Amino acid sequence: MKYKPITFIAMAVISILILAACGSDSPDVPSLGATPTPVTAEEALDNEARMMAFTQCLREQGIEVRDPVVDSEGNVDKPEFIEGYDKEALGATWEACAEHLEGFTFERKRVDMSEVVDQWVAIATCLRDKGYDVDDPTAETLGQWLGDFKERIDWKDPAAVADYEECSGDAGMGGTGK
Repeated sequence: MKYKPITFIAMAVISILILAACGSDSPDVPSLGATPTPVTAEEALDNEARMMAFTQCLREQGIEVRDPVVDSEGNVDKPEFIEGYDKEALGATWEACAEHLEGFTFERKRVDMSEVVDQWVAIATCLRDKGYDVDDPTAETLGQWLGDFKERIDWKDPAAVADYEECSGDAGMGGTGK
């Protein structure tokens, strides 16, 4: 098959245009290799104000929550619910208060999974030492392991709960993994 020289020229021009469009150095155009920009101080204040308004709205609707926490990078965590809140009323309350979250920028923290797995391995080891039949999780099996783990412990047995809380406290999880 023989191509006319104009075909090659057209293909070269199109290729150059595509490469130029994809290789912008403009600060307004993100590239695939770009690192995420940290939350600015203004965005952090806006996010904090939005989350505080949302939190206050939840409280006005009868749902008790703790104040949201702002980390050192300006990320605002959602408020934690205080035990005993009405789970059935939460859906309607959330919708009634959602307007306060309009424009809110959610940031996700990266969790070091090796540290999480190490904590659960320490808990499993401690529980085995106390006579429980618990195997060790791995990073690949952690999700399934947690489901199995919750079924292997008799959470109605005060001694089992006390053993778990002791082991999770020793592992640095503060007894809150249930």
